[in-house]
Formats: sequence, C-alpha cells, structure tokens
Amino acid sequence: MKKIAVGIIAVFSLVLLQPVHAEPNKSIVIIDTAIDSSIPQLKAKLVQEVCILGSMVCPNGQRFQEGPGAATLPSSVALKGGFEHGTIMALVANQVNPDVDIIFVRIAGVLKNGKMDTYSINEVTKALTWVVANKQKYNIVSVSASQGNHTLGTGPNYCPIRVTHAELIGNIDKLSAAGVATIFAAGNNRDYARIDFPACIPQAVAVGGATEDDAMAPYSNAAPEVDFYSLGAFNTQLGRFAGTSAATAAFSAAWAKNYKGTYQSTYDYFVSVSKQAVGRSTTTNRLVSLLG
Repeated sequence: MKKIAVGIIAVFSLVLLQPVHAEPNKSIVIIDTAIDSSIPQLKAKLVQEVCILGSMVCPNGQRFQEGPGAATLPSSVALKGGFEHGTIMALVANQVNPDVDIIFVRIAGVLKNGKMDTYSINEVTKALTWVVANKQKYNIVSVSASQGNHTLGTGPNYCPIRVTHAELIGNIDKLSAAGVATIFAAGNNRDYARIDFPACIPQAVAVGGATEDDAMAPYSNAAPEVDFYSLGAFNTQLGRFAGTSAATAAFSAAWAKNYKGTYQSTYDYFVSVSKQAVGRSTTTNRLVSLLG
C-alpha cells in the first residue's frame, strides 16, 4: 500500500508542477503618424513601437526601428501639425476597448522644419509585413490603418489595384488566414459611390463612419465595398474628432473585444449584430453600434 500511495503522490506532484500557459492579451496594431506615449492610458497599454519611414529617419538614424521610443515623438511635435492623428486614433481605440494592448507603427517622418513628411502605400505594405511576422508573438487580432487616397477610377471597377500591390494584398490575405482583420478607412469625401484605396481592395475590411444615433455619417464615403459602418465621432482629451479614421480605430478595438477565434467567425459575428442605417443616398444593414 505504501508503494501505491507514493506513486499516487508522485503522479499528483507531476500534475501540480505542470506550468499553466495563459493566452497572451490580445493586441491591435495602429498604423499611423506618431504617438505621444507619455499619455498615461496609452503608456499603460503600449506593448511595442515600430518606425517604418520612406525618406526620413527614425530615432535610431535608420528607416526602420523596433522597440521603445520608435514610434514616439515629443508632445510638442506629436500633438500638432497632423501628427496628433495617431495619438487620437490610439485614444479612440483605448476608449472603445481599454483592455486591448496597442502596437503602434509610425509611418510619418519629421522634416527639418518640423512638419510632417509624406508617406505612401509602400510604408503601409511594410508595416503589414511586420504584422505578418509578429502576429503570433503579440497575439495580434486586428490592424487599424486610416490611410487612403481618393484618386480612383470610374464605374464598378474603380478601385485602382495594380500589379505593384501584390505584396500588400498578399499580406492582407496572410493576416486573414491567421485570424487578423486588416481594417482600412473608407474616407471622408462624401462620395456615395466609391471609397478610398486601399479600403476598396476586396480582401480588406472597409469601415465607414456612423453617427451617435445610428445613421450613416454624411461625411463618410459609401459604397457596396464598405463592410461595416461604425461610430466615427469621439470626445478625447485632445478634443472631439469625427471621421472614418476614428471609425476604423474604434472598429479595430471592437473587433479585438469581440474576437471569436478566427477571422471569419468574428466577421460573421459583426454581421449578425449589425443594424440597418440610412445615408443620404443609400441604405445599409451593416452598421455596428458601439454604444451598446
């Protein structure tokens, strides 16, 4: 009996000593201008910073940097001249989902005169390449990208997809397969037949803006290519902000909050909870209310 008892104790000891592997907290990636990481609620949730620039250099003197401070600019620079856009997107995401971790990818450089340098789809593509490589490490479930342009074609095939966009689209496909939504803003041109590129890419999740009373926002572009309309007006400590950029950041955070384990399951969930809304010249049944 002693040997049996000892054996049982040994077995239980082995069981008790097994490590518990908890799933890491979910993260979203915000691709934008820059961030003021000194703001307390952002500092607490900012788990990684990345800098990817086209012509100017990151704090390390190179065009790529990863680690603390890579995406941060001093408050005197980060909160004006257009750079504040990135911090506002992070504040909106944090407001919608205070629990989600944030990875910020800065794609806007600072010119010698202190103004913001231009950036292009190339930097967005490289940012998504980084997300593909780091999805598992940070348990990334969505990407918020508010960049877009309205230089479009006409007719039903207006989306200006080129052969040179193969890597961009490939990254979106890879992320979808890995459970990650790549979410782009539809744009604020009041165009009710076309949305911005790259939101018009079929593989992307295109988000338009909605009002607090669950109507399509009049500023928002609207077209069949829009996947969801989401609240686009928020009060932040930097003031009130309205636009499809905010709607995109908000939806990205909501995606993480309601993540169902796969891309398609989460997408289907949002379809199931969507409402009908009316805009100036169109109707949609894909409005997601973030106000409960």
